Amino acid sequence: MSTSCALPRISALNFVRYLFASLAKERNVIIDKEKIVENIFAFKSNIKPELVYAFNDIEFRTGIDNIVSPDIDASINNLQTFGVVGKLNPTYEKMVIYLTDQDADYILESCEPNLRKAMSELASSFGR
Repeated sequence: MSTSCALPRISALNFVRYLFASLAKERNVIIDKEKIVENIFAFKSNIKPELVYAFNDIEFRTGIDNIVSPDIDASINNLQTFGVVGKLNPTYEKMVIYLTDQDADYILESCEPNLRKAMSELASSFGR
């Protein structure tokens, strides 16, 4: 019997990159940090079966009144290191996305078309 391991088709980091690029394309560049995980979790609940693979690398933990994801938090921290996002104030309630349209287009070029459409739908769920 052989055991094989494989990387997920899309990593948590790439998922968050695609989301932030889609948010930048929607001109929604200041978002509530606490809403990120909540919106992604809600979106996962209604995702089409052919896009379930996008969540294979993301773990969610639900509590009585909150939803957390260490994978999404770690991905956001990585993107902060590269200057893609930043925190607006000392209490870190708001996130600012520092992507131009060209940067967002470059990121989304590597995203599969059906996932790109889903990311656009997810980005629109953040409202303005």
